[in-house]
Amino acid sequence: MLIWDQKHKQLLSHHCRNCPDPFFAPYSKDLPHVGCCSYSPVFTLFEIYKMVQANEKLFFWDRIYHNPYSTVKDYEIIVHAHVHPKFYEAKKGIGLSSKLEEEDFKLRFSVCQFFEDGKGCGLNPDFKNRVCRSFICPALEEQMEDSEKQLLEDHVKEIQAEVEGFLNVHETVLKQRGWTFVDHMEEIVDYLEKVTRR
Repeated sequence: MLIWDQKHKQLLSHHCRNCPDPFFAPYSKDLPHVGCCSYSPVFTLFEIYKMVQANEKLFFWDRIYHNPYSTVKDYEIIVHAHVHPKFYEAKKGIGLSSKLEEEDFKLRFSVCQFFEDGKGCGLNPDFKNRVCRSFICPALEEQMEDSEKQLLEDHVKEIQAEVEGFLNVHETVLKQRGWTFVDHMEEIVDYLEKVTRR
């Protein structure tokens, strides 16, 4: 059920193609069933580093940084999923009491910009963020044996440690220089070109 892709440090499952989790079910049958690919991915310095090192700067500038659906923050970029217009109509008829409830409900109308029909994630696996590389939905987790759950936990920790270790070092450098993604992205890309991983 669970596949560990060591090369790209990501967890996969063939069951994701027919996502069984009701939380990720589309609101109506005429909307695409994309499972957890309804998520809006958040790109950090780590993923941008991977793009720069792979000579995919143009991809980064066009599809991530200058994407009209991106929100650029100090040290992360959110590429917002496409939300079907039916969401705005449907939410009027439902009493949503909080922003969190609204965001959860919106997932049922959303499709990640990098999702490809019949394939799933269209991103180079090296550019996927830690959530996309480590998330396994509760519906699949419930079907796992204890040994598989332990492997899942171990691999999630490995993914988190890799990203956090990188961010702790390099975000500290950027903060010392007073650089943010909002105001100094060109300098940061130049900096990432010179970084060598240990």
